[in-house]
Amino acid sequence: MADRETVEEKLTLLREMIAQARAMPMSASCVINRGEVLGAIDDVIEHLPDEIEEAQSVIDASHAKVAEGEAEAARMIRDAREKALELAQHSEIVRVAQETADRIRTDAENEAAALRRETDGFIDSRMASFESVLHKTTSQVKTARLRLAERSDLDAEETQLTMQMPRIQTAG
Repeated sequence: MADRETVEEKLTLLREMIAQARAMPMSASCVINRGEVLGAIDDVIEHLPDEIEEAQSVIDASHAKVAEGEAEAARMIRDAREKALELAQHSEIVRVAQETADRIRTDAENEAAALRRETDGFIDSRMASFESVLHKTTSQVKTARLRLAERSDLDAEETQLTMQMPRIQTAG
């Protein structure tokens, strides 16, 4: 995957293609190779699901890490209870065992909570990065569509309407 360009890099190259296009004299318009630009856009569209799949695998891995931490915490608590039961034969040993079990349980719960916080922070960081990539992609596509509409005398009102289509929002 190290040699594969990311969608963001491909969009940057597409923007550079447009920015470096030959300018039309006395105009803000430019001449670009339609085949190259459409090929670049198709390449971005084709690889966008890969980026989404990678983000999902990060989320899945973090869920597995949380489950692993919770399983370890449950094992530690179970071990503490078993140890407490073994020590219950003598009154002084029972008191010491209860204190130890409580401490181990508290430590395990604290460790599980810390793992949860760390995992949530990691997931939030990755999702923020992914959100940023999607925002940049959307912005660049809008800009490219407006320029295309201006250059090709496309119906500007229709282009504006399709760009303002309602976004799908998720709960949470």
